[in-house]
Amino acid sequence: RALLYTAELWPDVAFPSMRLLSLLQLASASGYALRGAAPQPAASAPLRRARSLAMMPNSILEEAAEAAVLTDPRSSTTPAAAAECAHGGGDTGRSALILGWFFAKDRELEYVRRMYAKNGFDEVVIRPSKVGLISKPRGWYRTLRRQLQPGRRRAEPRSQSVDSQSLDSLDRHFDVVHCMSGGFLALYVLLRSKVGLRFSTLLCDSTPILPKPAAFTRFARAYLASIGLRLPLKLLPERLHQWLVEGRWWLSIFYIKMKHRLLTLLGRLQGVELNRWMSGPVDWGLSGDYDRVATHALGTIYEGAAQCAGSEIIFLYNKADPFIDPADVANAAELAREVGLAVREVETSTDHIKALFSSPRTVFSLLRRGGEGGEEA
Repeated sequence: RALLYTAELWPDVAFPSMRLLSLLQLASASGYALRGAAPQPAASAPLRRARSLAMMPNSILEEAAEAAVLTDPRSSTTPAAAAECAHGGGDTGRSALILGWFFAKDRELEYVRRMYAKNGFDEVVIRPSKVGLISKPRGWYRTLRRQLQPGRRRAEPRSQSVDSQSLDSLDRHFDVVHCMSGGFLALYVLLRSKVGLRFSTLLCDSTPILPKPAAFTRFARAYLASIGLRLPLKLLPERLHQWLVEGRWWLSIFYIKMKHRLLTLLGRLQGVELNRWMSGPVDWGLSGDYDRVATHALGTIYEGAAQCAGSEIIFLYNKADPFIDPADVANAAELAREVGLAVREVETSTDHIKALFSSPRTVFSLLRRGGEGGEEA
């Protein structure tokens, strides 16, 4: 399982090949020529933030990442949508969408479903985070293109999930969306695919894992350490590891850009939304501005949260969790507050994504009005 994870999620990163190193040298030379400067491994830096509520433009996403001209989601919420959001305020007849972690097993996801059912959720939809689609820039592009290209049937590859709903079935309101680890990126891809997903509460459990090489390098190294593969970590310093991830992402993004341009020149319409994504996050990633890409992801998710009046975002995390950067959590929470969302930051002593397994009462007390505890396993 460890070798599969390393090979599929970050191939040639933990154990770089000479061919990759040659390609990276070529990519770096090309990148220097295009940008006029060599990329440096990015230090942890605050994300691009909204200046103030008084200065906010009409679009949360526009302020967060200057990505698109949209209407204010709160002003565009219809009475029907507002009623739909308000309907799920009780503790009975509630619905939840669980976006799982990388390589979650069916029995583990089934346990999550049972715990939600025990705690008053009548409808629980489980959706795993597929590593090949959620952890790589090319996977994001394939998913978005499949959903946004004009005239293309909205379908997705055969799912290996506990639940196999199509994306169209997620075009609805959920009382709770629970993102576990890599599930945060899965939510970003869903919303950028124009799935009309709406939710009253977003629970970010051991996440956000943001779309930037620094976050992915940290995650990969924590995973290798957790399964006992410490020798590669000693042979591959973190700074070099991140440089390799950046180089591989640059190659992927350059491929995406060239493919999109070629298809456009051949007369295949790609769609306004996909073109906008290509001229935004893809171009920013190509130039190494991953903080802006990360903020774009946050802005997309916060815009989705703002579709329901009074929606809340809960960050449940352990500051000592080696898989995530506490600074990323703090910056994400601050940005959510600055765009007018209700935010709670809750610290836990459990390991990465283990809160629901070790102390389900803690998790469900966060999701209930009045803070009463939930049932244990």
